[in-house]
Amino acid sequence: MAHSQDVRDKLRRLYIEGLPLNGAALSSGVSYDTARDWKTKAKAKGDDWDTARAAYRISDAGIDELNQQMVEDFSRQMITTLRELEVAEIPAASKVGLMAQLSDANAKFAKAFARINPAFSGLSVSLDTLKTIADYLRANDPAALRALQPHLEDVGAILGKRYG
Repeated sequence: MAHSQDVRDKLRRLYIEGLPLNGAALSSGVSYDTARDWKTKAKAKGDDWDTARAAYRISDAGIDELNQQMVEDFSRQMITTLRELEVAEIPAASKVGLMAQLSDANAKFAKAFARINPAFSGLSVSLDTLKTIADYLRANDPAALRALQPHLEDVGAILGKRYG
């Protein structure tokens, strides 16, 4: 199905303004594969959407807002992945392992980000503590880790308000 230039422009604009590519595709009424294809072809022609996205963020916001957006983007991706894991039809042990890997990635992101943004360190410590709890539960009580998973988003929001 051929899409108009307006649809292509809308998808590009939504992506550059901060929507994930799948969200921009959905909002524009095109498949994710089509959106990814358009983005790849645009880059080959010299229109790098990721560079435009970074420039948009920097021009639209100060460095503090950009830092906050980076944390929010990473957190959004983490939450999306957790939700996908929740409904994935894979063995429970595999889910727990993937959740632990995700928790580890979050802790590494938080630690690295805290180095460049000291105000973020309180949140970093709290997220590292959450990772320690998840690691402990993974090793000692996987059922408790599965019970904790639906509450992680709310806990993250509380920590964000307290330390963010």
